Amino acid sequence: MRNGLTSLASIVALGGALLLCSSTADADVQHTIGKGHTIQAIANRYRVTPKSIIEANRLTERDVKRLKIGDVLTIPKVDPPKDAKGKDKDKDGKAKPGAKPAPKPTTYAAKAKTPGVIHVKRAASTEEVDLRIKDKGGKIAPTTLRSMEKIMRAAGGASHPIEARLISLLGIVSNHFGSRKIEVVSGFRPYAPTQYTQHSNHNHGKAIDFRVVGVPNEIVRDFCRTLKNVGCGYYPNSTFVHMDVRETSAFWIDFSKPGEPPRYNAANVDADEGTSDVHGGDVLPSANTAPVEPAPEPPPGSETTSDDETLPAAKPAGEE
Repeated sequence: MRNGLTSLASIVALGGALLLCSSTADADVQHTIGKGHTIQAIANRYRVTPKSIIEANRLTERDVKRLKIGDVLTIPKVDPPKDAKGKDKDKDGKAKPGAKPAPKPTTYAAKAKTPGVIHVKRAASTEEVDLRIKDKGGKIAPTTLRSMEKIMRAAGGASHPIEARLISLLGIVSNHFGSRKIEVVSGFRPYAPTQYTQHSNHNHGKAIDFRVVGVPNEIVRDFCRTLKNVGCGYYPNSTFVHMDVRETSAFWIDFSKPGEPPRYNAANVDADEGTSDVHGGDVLPSANTAPVEPAPEPPPGSETTSDDETLPAAKPAGEE
C-alpha cells in the first residue's frame, strides 16, 4: 500500500465490515489495528474524528478498504493517555512519577452527615432549627410539624400547618446534598387579591421557596425535578427554587425580577407563583448576578431541552 502503510489487507464488516487504517504521518500516537476495530471506534477511543485519522495517514477510500489486523495507524493530536486515577502515563502505559492527578468534576451530592435530620434557617433572620424528620413510628413528629409551621410563617406573622409530605421532601433534599443547611425564603403566605397565582400552594402550607447553602440553584432545581409529584419552579433572576406537593409533576421558569409580572418560559406551564408574590422582606438580592433574559419562544410543536424554553417533565424517582 502507498503512503507508508505497514501492510495491506481487507477487514470485513459493518455489520460485517471492519474499516481501519495506518501510516507514518506525524502524530502523537501509533495505533495497531486489532480484531473488531473500525475507524469510527478508533476515533471514539482517542476522541478524534474519523476524517482526521484518514487525512493524517493520507488514505484513499481504496486504501481504507484494504487494511487488515496488524496495520498501524497514526492518530493525530491525541492527549497523553491517563491511568485510572487521571495521572499521565509514559509510552509504556505506566504512570509518570510526580504526575498530577486530573481535576475531579465538581459534585454537590454527598453522603448525609445527619441522615433524617434537616438543618433549617429562616432567610434574612437568625432563626435556625435542627429537626428530625420522622419519629420511631415513621411519621412526621408533631414537634417537627410545629417547628416548621413557625419557621415557615408569613412575613406578617400569620402561620398555617405545613403539609407533612413537603417536610419529607425537604428531608430527601437534605440527605442528597450531605445535610447542608436549608434556607427558607418563603413558606406559608395568606391569600392576597394582588397575588399573580390565584390558587397558590403557598396559601395552604404546601409550598416552599428555598435554597441549599453552598449549592447552585440550578443543581437544586435539577434534583427537585426527579422527585415524584412535585411542582418545581426556577427563577434565574431571583434567589430561590420553588418546590410544592401536587397530584402531577410540573416545571416552569420565570424570568421576571422581584417587582415585575411573571415572564414564564411558555404558556400553560402550571406555575404556582410569580416572583412578585414573594414578599420583598423575605427575598435577598442576588450578589454579582446579571439578569437573565428569556430566549424567544420556539414555534409550536418544536422540542427543546434548554433551560430557557419548555422542558419535558422529569422522569419521577421514588422517594428515599
